[in-house]
Amino acid sequence: MVKTETFMPIILGTDNNAYGIARSLHEAFHIKPTCFGRGNLIMTRDSKILNVIVKDFSNDEEFVKAISETGQELKKTYQHLIIIAASDQYAEQVIRNKSKLEGLFDVPFIDQELLTSLTHKDQFYQLAEKTDLPIPGTQLITAKNHSDFISKFDFPVALKPANTTEYLGLHFDGKKKAFIIDDAKKLTSIIEKIYQAGYSDTMILQEFIPGDDSHMRTVNAYVDHNNQVRMMVLGHPVLEDVTPNLIGNYVAIINDYNEKLYKQVKNFLETIKFHGFVNFDLKYDARDEEFKAFDVNVRPGRSSYFTTASGYNIFAEVVKDVALKEPFTKTVTAKADHLWLGVPKKLAVKYIEDDEIKAKVQKLINEKKYSYTLYNSQDKSIKRNWRLFKYYHQYWQRYQTYFTNKENL
Repeated sequence: MVKTETFMPIILGTDNNAYGIARSLHEAFHIKPTCFGRGNLIMTRDSKILNVIVKDFSNDEEFVKAISETGQELKKTYQHLIIIAASDQYAEQVIRNKSKLEGLFDVPFIDQELLTSLTHKDQFYQLAEKTDLPIPGTQLITAKNHSDFISKFDFPVALKPANTTEYLGLHFDGKKKAFIIDDAKKLTSIIEKIYQAGYSDTMILQEFIPGDDSHMRTVNAYVDHNNQVRMMVLGHPVLEDVTPNLIGNYVAIINDYNEKLYKQVKNFLETIKFHGFVNFDLKYDARDEEFKAFDVNVRPGRSSYFTTASGYNIFAEVVKDVALKEPFTKTVTAKADHLWLGVPKKLAVKYIEDDEIKAKVQKLINEKKYSYTLYNSQDKSIKRNWRLFKYYHQYWQRYQTYFTNKENL
């Protein structure tokens, strides 16, 4: 039996993903992890399986001070305080301040230089090409060439920012996380809006890979302190959120297995000497039978509890690596038959358009091989149950409002 005094995970965030991470660690080690953030969202509120610490901070200096105060108090009880970030912003904040946090905390993250190479999509695609990780055909748009830029790809094309941090702060009509564009006139118009709004970095134009949401894949992995991939879990997203500001987030995932893709991801991560949690978004291209990587996130995917629910708890791996010092033996590549849901199961069945996938989802539901992140038999109360019911139920209205218009969002 593990002595709980050996370690305490500090999960940065109080959202859906943070709850899933905490739940995974609670299930693995029977502990109550600590969720740390600026507020207590409904996902972690009134939970019996975790503790929430809310601190007021708005910049790096205040963040380091706030989390260090928490760490100094927890260090009186626990030997290892392991930081896990549930969002991009928290992950990047930890990496920027890594040298100030190490010593008090275990910080299984990459350094700033590699972060820049991965989060700036133009640099990520260069790394991918060097390590034979397939990517879509790509062109770079810059502040210098944007006014006379011409696409070399047939329409439709995909357009997105290389620098998502700078792009996040922009304000202009029709702004989206990413654009699917049908003609050259619309492409010119959108590019002009972006740069007029003050964007100064590179935009990425890519060929549009044919196929609907059912062609998407997501990989979550943990890479240890020796840059060895300990576990990889492949998911097949079968339904995406249609809420305008949440498009691209998955709300239904079936586990998948592809040995070739696992090898490609493992080679990429170990070649660039990655460390920590990582999440890839990819799309299957039937034209050459390759999975093309769109981007990489230096934190667990937003729906990462699907890994634990299917029997592969990647969050236990960081504890085994950092706190328990268990040596690496071999890379575990997940193979399972499970459905993770972020919306009511009847809604998922109704709105999944592919008949074959719809039948598979219904079969998994009938066989009780499905799970939710927030519905947890070990974490119930009247307040929490009612709050979660409302949280999931509101998706009916969202889909009724946005689903038929999703191509125009």
